[in-house]
Parts: sequence; C-alpha cells; structure tokens
Amino acid sequence: MITFSIKNLRISLTFGFFLVLSLSGLGGMGGQSLLFCAAHELGHLFAMYLFGVSVSAVRFYGAGIAIFADGVSELSKPKRAAVYLSGPLVNLLLAAVTCESARAVNLSLFMLNILPISYFDGGKLLGLALGKKSSAAKIISAICCAAVGAAAVYALVRAGDALEPRALLTVGFIAMAYFLDN
Repeated sequence: MITFSIKNLRISLTFGFFLVLSLSGLGGMGGQSLLFCAAHELGHLFAMYLFGVSVSAVRFYGAGIAIFADGVSELSKPKRAAVYLSGPLVNLLLAAVTCESARAVNLSLFMLNILPISYFDGGKLLGLALGKKSSAAKIISAICCAAVGAAAVYALVRAGDALEPRALLTVGFIAMAYFLDN
C-alpha cells in the first residue's frame, strides 16, 4: 500500500486498486472512468466541506474509493442525504454536458451508484430512509443485488464470445461490494 498525506488528509492506494486499474486499462474508457469516479468522490467531499465535516482519509482500493470522515453520522437526515446524493448528481450533471462516450460513462456511474445496494450511495439513502439495520433495507438490497447478478448471467449467455471483460469486472465489483458490506 502506498500512503501519503496532504496537510491533514491521509491518502492510500492499495494493491487492489492498481490491479483493478490495470485490468480496466487506463486508455479510453478506463481513463475516463477513473476521472469521472474521482469527480464523483469530489462531489461527496464538496458536500462534506459545505456541512463542516472533517475528512481524515481517502483510500483507493479494489472495491472503489472510500472516504473516511468524522461527523457525517451527526448531520441531519437531509444533510446526510445531500452528501450521499452529491456524488451521483455530479455524474448526472457531467452526463448532461459531456460528449457521447463520456455521457455513457457518467450515466453508468450514476446508475451504478444509485442502486439500492447497501454499499452504494443508493443503499445508504435507502438505509437513511428505512434505517440502516432494517430488515426491509437488507431485503431490498439483496433483491437488487440478485437482479443485477441475474441480468449479468443473462448477458453472459447472450453475448457469447462478444462479452466485454469490463462487464464481468462490474458485476464482480457489485457482488463484492454487497458481500463486503453485509
């Protein structure tokens, strides 16, 4: 793991991050995806800054980017919702103002992150609305994860030799995120 600090902010880059980065490729869509993922996280960081939340660390790892902040849980529900929505809304805004390939990447990031799976922003919003440990939130999250898995299996069967390796990485990421969070 590579760790460094900028002022009081600790930034870590793990082996898993570099592995996923190398598998997705930096050229073309892989580079755009990384750039727009960073913009997504900057949206969260900006909202936290506006609400006076102190960010202590940012970790880039195989399952994405994690922000460690003190004080998010003390925010009111509307402010927490704004923090959770700020990242996906950045992707939606970027989709509206960028070219076609960048639009597709940003819409994909928006849709992925708004899924009501506990690990993602949509799951955090669902937990905020229903209670993080509520049975209903857990069931909705599990059903959504199963539906994404079923759609992936269907796409795998339909695609045959034309399957895009990044599609497998995305589905693997969703499954890993779900199981890491539960």
